[in-house]
Amino acid sequence: MNILLIGGNGFVGKELIKQATNKSLNISYLSRNKIVDIDFKNIHWIQGDIFSIDNINIEEKFDVAIHLVGTIKNKQLYKKLNTESVAKSLQLCSKYNIKKLVYFSAKGGFADYYNSKKNAEQFIEQSTIDYLIVRPGLMYGTNRLSSYFNVIPIKLFATLGISFFKNVYPLPVSKVVTNVINTITNNPTVKYLDLEEIK
Repeated sequence: MNILLIGGNGFVGKELIKQATNKSLNISYLSRNKIVDIDFKNIHWIQGDIFSIDNINIEEKFDVAIHLVGTIKNKQLYKKLNTESVAKSLQLCSKYNIKKLVYFSAKGGFADYYNSKKNAEQFIEQSTIDYLIVRPGLMYGTNRLSSYFNVIPIKLFATLGISFFKNVYPLPVSKVVTNVINTITNNPTVKYLDLEEIK
């Protein structure tokens, strides 16, 4: 299986690269900037900006694209990075005949952020492409130490039954990625992977 990460030089992308490589899956990443970490020096990088598809040149044949472009912190960019970038990824898949798109959405969160993710889901569901929509909670891991700061309080509030915190229940990024890779390789007909199933 040949996998293309769209925006794959970040937190989740690096974990996907690591696990896919360990499973001998062929993986490349498309991003504006190359990963500088020496552990990723042999991973194929396609330089490009998803908002400039005409300037992207893909020579390989990919079976699956995994969309990783997005933001949590910058509210002014929710529409562009969390929603419009997905429409661009769908165009890229169509142009290069990539049959499946995996999208990291959200199970919950603050209203504007969550709605930007749900709007992107609608783009995918209304398209003709095969898809897997992943709805994790807050992800944390060693590649982003700051992600640990909110883990304990959110887990505590989640156990108290507060719905907001239940929907953003923290999970290790490694566990989420393992579930995604297992789903696309072993259960390709699955369309949705929710927080409860990943737990």
